[in-house]
Amino acid sequence: MSDQHWRMQLNNYLQSNGGTRMLQWEVYSTGPPHQIQWTAITYVRGVEYARCVGTRQGVTMENAAKQTLDALYADRRRPY
Repeated sequence: MSDQHWRMQLNNYLQSNGGTRMLQWEVYSTGPPHQIQWTAITYVRGVEYARCVGTRQGVTMENAAKQTLDALYADRRRPY
């Protein structure tokens, strides 16, 4: 698992920018038991921010959290 703790960083970011209730996770597995594929999807305010697929649930969620955090930071830098 990543030593960056992306889920924790995402949670901390959201706590300081409006609250964690705006984040929703959809996590599910598919495939036979010996070849499970995990999908982790994040939604912020109902908008999909990340979708990751992998063979390990925790790593897949960490990757989705990192993508979400990167996208949120990019949104903050984008001029309106």
